[in-house]
Amino acid sequence: MKWQGTDQFTRWLNETPAVTQKHLEGALFTEGEVVMGVAKRRTPVRFGTLKSTGHVKPPETKGGVTSVTLGYGTDYAIYVHERPANHPIGQMKFLESAVLEAGPGMSQRLKKDVLDRIGGAG
Repeated sequence: MKWQGTDQFTRWLNETPAVTQKHLEGALFTEGEVVMGVAKRRTPVRFGTLKSTGHVKPPETKGGVTSVTLGYGTDYAIYVHERPANHPIGQMKFLESAVLEAGPGMSQRLKKDVLDRIGGAG
């Protein structure tokens, strides 16, 4: 019996960890974008500057741990986030509340997203 395509299969096996890592990074970045979208809807607005600086940095993998960083690009974001105030638009703890809400079920969403991406890469 001769199995054709073993070179391709072997190459695929060797590339799978890197490919899966890329899919995980993509899924985590997507999850971060969703969380940031929720946070932006909760961000207090006076002039719109703070809200416009909300961002998700590209994924980083170090020591086998993949992460994304969400943040705002102003020097006053922390004060607006932490200070109780009567915000006519938005709320305090706008980023923290979005992150905490997204926590439950995140691992299942990431798993599904990675598996969908792998299936689509097929």
